[in-house]
Amino acid sequence: MTEIPEHLLARSRARREAAGLAKPAEAVAAAEPAAGGAVEQAGAATPAAAAAPVPTAAAAPAPPPPPKPDPPYVAAYKRRKRIPFWVMPALIALPLWGFIYANTLQEPPKAASGPLAEGATIYQNCASCHGATGGGGVGPAFAGGDLAQNWPDFKDQIRWVSHGSANFPGDTYGALNKPKKGGMPAWSTDYPGGTLTPLQIALVVRYEREVLAGMPPEPDLVAITEGTAPPLDKDGKPVAGG
Repeated sequence: MTEIPEHLLARSRARREAAGLAKPAEAVAAAEPAAGGAVEQAGAATPAAAAAPVPTAAAAPAPPPPPKPDPPYVAAYKRRKRIPFWVMPALIALPLWGFIYANTLQEPPKAASGPLAEGATIYQNCASCHGATGGGGVGPAFAGGDLAQNWPDFKDQIRWVSHGSANFPGDTYGALNKPKKGGMPAWSTDYPGGTLTPLQIALVVRYEREVLAGMPPEPDLVAITEGTAPPLDKDGKPVAGG
C-alpha cells in the first residue's frame, strides 16, 4: 500500500477546512483528549458504581407476644360487681353513726351488792315491759318522777305488784287514779302463775324505787329487805312468822 506524504494530507485538510467540510485541526486535537478523559472517567466510575452495594429493605419487626392471662384472683376481682357510687357516702358515714349510736346506749343501773343486787336480778322479769332502765315501754315508766307520783307509799306498790291489774280492787290504781288497762300480771305466789314470794316482791319494789326512780331509801322498806322486819303479804300486811 502506498503511503501518502504528510504535506499532501495537510494541504487536503486545509482545503476542506476552507470549504467548511472539516473542523480545524486544533479543535480536533482538543476534542480528542477531552473525549479520552471522559471515557477514562466513565471507565473509572463504572467499577465503583458496580461495586456499590444495593440497599435492601429493612426486615419487618416481629409482632409483640400476647399478654399473659390474669391470675385467678385478679380475674375474680375484675368480674365482681362494683359498689354503686351512691352508696359511698353512706359507707363513709357508717363508722360515725356507729360511734354516736354506741355512746347513746344506756347500760342498766348497776346496783350494789346485797338487797339491791337481788332486786336487780328479780327485775329482769319486769324489764321487757318497763324497760331495762325503767324508761317504760309496754308498761309505765319508773324514771322521771312517775313512780314517786303514782306510788308515794311503797306498801301500795307492793299490793299492786302482788295482785296485778286483774285482781287489784277498783277500776283505777295508784295515787293518780290511772284507769286499769290490764296487762300487769299477779306476781304473788298466792295467785296461779305467780312466781315471787313476799320478800322477793319487796326486794324488786325497793330496787325500782331507789335505783330506777332515784327515790331516797325508805327505812321501813329497807328493814323488810334486810330481814329486820317481816315482809308484807299481797294486802300489804306483815306476813305472820316472817
